[in-house]
Amino acid sequence: MKFQQSFCVVDSALRILWIGGDWDDFARRNAGNGALANTVLSTSLATHITDIRTADKVAEMIDVVLRLKCPLRMDYRCDSPDEMRRFRLTIQPLKDNRAVMVHDLRDAIRLENPMREWAFDPNSRHCKCSMCGSIRSSAGWVDPLESHVPHPEAVRYTLCEGCEARADAAIEATISGELPEDELEVAIRAGLKLG
Repeated sequence: MKFQQSFCVVDSALRILWIGGDWDDFARRNAGNGALANTVLSTSLATHITDIRTADKVAEMIDVVLRLKCPLRMDYRCDSPDEMRRFRLTIQPLKDNRAVMVHDLRDAIRLENPMREWAFDPNSRHCKCSMCGSIRSSAGWVDPLESHVPHPEAVRYTLCEGCEARADAAIEATISGELPEDELEVAIRAGLKLG
């Protein structure tokens, strides 16, 4: 696994002021040529988040970091069709009412049976969670890597209830001044799979 880290600095209006690390490399490897640094600089972070629930939650996380001048940390998944990837998001306050959002690749597992490639379609009837990658089906939210349901070809993004609760817990941990335990390390110690 290649260590990968990308980051962006935003102001209180969510304007992207700076981008660094492996941002462009990650964008190119994930069909994100429209998200290259030179394209997104000076634009609003919110315009690059495809659904309002996720955009609102990210704005809320940044707001609490800026107001309290305390960091926020949350793990999430950002899979590709052939790889399961776990990331750690850390939002740190900076001076001048700015914050840096750091995305650290924590774990990447090559899939023996790749998922079908998918594309974003705002009119799709299939929902995919922006933070854990689960797909909403008639049985509820299911991890496409743990179910026998094929991944839809087109999805629209949102937050599942579990990830919304995890984001709220990260916000509460920031408010209380206690960063949550490292989810990946806890899962490894317990021999569990982090979904």
